[in-house]
Amino acid sequence: MKNKLFIIGNGFDLAHNLPTRFDPDFMNFSRKYEQYNFWDLYQTREDSIWSDFENLLSYPDLNNLEKLFDGYAPDYLSDRESDRDSIICQVDLNGNLKDALYEFASNAEDCLNTIQSNSFFERTLDSDGYYINFNYTHTLEKIYCIPLEQILHIHGEVGKNNLKLGYPQGNFKPENYWYDVRAKGRGPYAEIEAEDYINSIEDYYVRTAYEELLNKCKSFYKEIELDILKDFLDKNMCKIEDIVVYGHSCAIDFEYFRYLNIRYPKAHWEFYTRGTKSKNNINHMIKKYNISNSSTIEI
Repeated sequence: MKNKLFIIGNGFDLAHNLPTRFDPDFMNFSRKYEQYNFWDLYQTREDSIWSDFENLLSYPDLNNLEKLFDGYAPDYLSDRESDRDSIICQVDLNGNLKDALYEFASNAEDCLNTIQSNSFFERTLDSDGYYINFNYTHTLEKIYCIPLEQILHIHGEVGKNNLKLGYPQGNFKPENYWYDVRAKGRGPYAEIEAEDYINSIEDYYVRTAYEELLNKCKSFYKEIELDILKDFLDKNMCKIEDIVVYGHSCAIDFEYFRYLNIRYPKAHWEFYTRGTKSKNNINHMIKKYNISNSSTIEI
C-alpha cells in the first residue's frame, strides 16, 4: 500500500545473516587500520565500546587513549624534527573510522550474492510501500525487488561516497581527565575537563598531539539530515497511515522518529522488538515523543 512506511535497521540485515554486527564484524575490519587497539582504549563507560558503538563514540577517555603516545615523547636533543613530532603522527595512524567502514559495508554487500529471501519478510514487506533504510546495503533492492525510488538510504549506501556513522552531533562529552597533581606518580590525583587539561600542557608537541587526538574523536559524529527525509516524503507525496519499524534499536536517530510522529500524528506505529533492551528502548521513545497509536510485536 502506498500509505505504508517501513523503517529498516541493522536487525533486518542480521535476520538475513549478513555480517553487519559491530562485534565482531566491524571490529575486525577496524583493527586492520590501527597500530594499537584504538577502539578498545576509546572509552570506559561500558565493558566494550562495541555494545553501543555509535552512542559511545561521544565519550572518549583520554586517560586510556593517551597510551597511544607511550614511547613517543619529544626528543629535544635530536637534530631531526621527526624525533619531536612523532607523537603527533600517532593520531593519524589510529582511529581511521572511514576506511574500516567502507570495507565493512562492501563486504556485507558482497554477501548478498549468497542469500535468499525470507518468507516472513515476503509476507511483511510491501512492494508499494516506502522505506527509510538505515542500512548501507541493498538487501531491499536486490533480494525483495523494492523499487529504488521508494527507498531512502538515510545513512548512505554502498557504491556511493556518502556512508555515515557516528554519535549524534552536539552530544560530545569526553570523560574527565585524571592527573597527578605533583607529577611524581604517587598522587594525589585530581579531575579536570579534558579540554582544560590539554590547554594546560606547556610542551608544544605534546599539547598539539592531545589537541589533534581530541579533535579526531570529536569528528566521529553524524549530522541529522531532516531535509533529506522531508524531500523524500514530499517528492513521493507520502500520505502515511502505518509506520512499521523493523531491526532498529531505537537507541539513536531519535530526531527522525520525532519528525515522522509530528508529520503523521494519526499514523499507527508497529514496532518489531527482540529482547528486553530493545523493548525498553521502544517504550522509552514512545513515551518521550508521545506516540499515541502504537503496538509492539515480539519476534
